[in-house]
Amino acid sequence: MTSKIRPALNSIQTELINFASSLVKIKSYSGQEEEAVRFTAKKMVELDYDEVTIDAMGNVTGRIGNGPKRIMFDSHLDTVEVKGQETWDYPPFSGKLVDGTLFGRGAVDMKSAAAASIYAGALAKKMGLDEGKTIYISGTVMEEDCDGENLKHLFRELQIKPDYYITCEPSDNKIVTGHKGKAQVTITTRGVSAHGSAPEKGMNAIYEMAEIICNVDMTNQKLSKLEGPRKTLVMSDIFSRSVSLNAVPYE
Repeated sequence: MTSKIRPALNSIQTELINFASSLVKIKSYSGQEEEAVRFTAKKMVELDYDEVTIDAMGNVTGRIGNGPKRIMFDSHLDTVEVKGQETWDYPPFSGKLVDGTLFGRGAVDMKSAAAASIYAGALAKKMGLDEGKTIYISGTVMEEDCDGENLKHLFRELQIKPDYYITCEPSDNKIVTGHKGKAQVTITTRGVSAHGSAPEKGMNAIYEMAEIICNVDMTNQKLSKLEGPRKTLVMSDIFSRSVSLNAVPYE
């Protein structure tokens, strides 16, 4: 079968790359993925998927086959926003192909992978590789903002529980069989509000956070020196609350 797969892949290569390029051309920041989702759903229908569903959260899922072994391939269709477009060698939504490399926002993370999985599903059906299987190909939303919540909703609404799950995130073209996992933690410091002209009468919640920020940075540096799988710690978002810009922040 392997000897038959390579020629089959070669026959769809140009079409697949064009689809990936078209996906990159669609701006799909987190929360703004509708055009990309509908474009993906249309392509799944064109490729003769057995069922295509867009759930209430906006995730698109294509199904091939109806066998007892359930396999799922997931890619997210959203991207982070573009800053400093003038510094890009090629416009971020050009989907330009230069010397065999696709350029644009989301080309790596992860619209090329989405395109590959969508065509792989169609090819599996065409070659009879779906026998005894149910293959799900999903294009999920808002991964950059709330990673995991999108899939929780998809599994719950469509009542899917795959036996095998592959996330198509880039991994240097190596199959990775494990993940360290992650935790998202919210830290809150509280102070006492006072007018900015008399800050000594209050307690500034930002200053209370300062030591914590330093400790996060120092801990991350220590983690980088430990043996074993690489560990990281990052403070990725911070904001404060106050009654006005003239007041000491209370949180």
